[in-house]
Amino acid sequence: MIDNIRRLFEQMDAPTREVALACLKKEFNVKHGKLVKNEWIIGGKIPEAFQERTVKLFQNLIMKQAILLDR
Repeated sequence: MIDNIRRLFEQMDAPTREVALACLKKEFNVKHGKLVKNEWIIGGKIPEAFQERTVKLFQNLIMKQAILLDR
């Protein structure tokens, strides 16, 4: 699932990535956004309990990104 999360993150443009990191920070009560990006996304150390929700969040953000790009 971690590879799927990385692929989804790579599909995002820069502003959407920032929103994604902010969402993960808020959703999972993490104080530092760099921890989420460096440890979870790049390092592949997303807690297993958070992985399914992370995929759903990323999928929703990518859909919103696509809608905005179509305008």
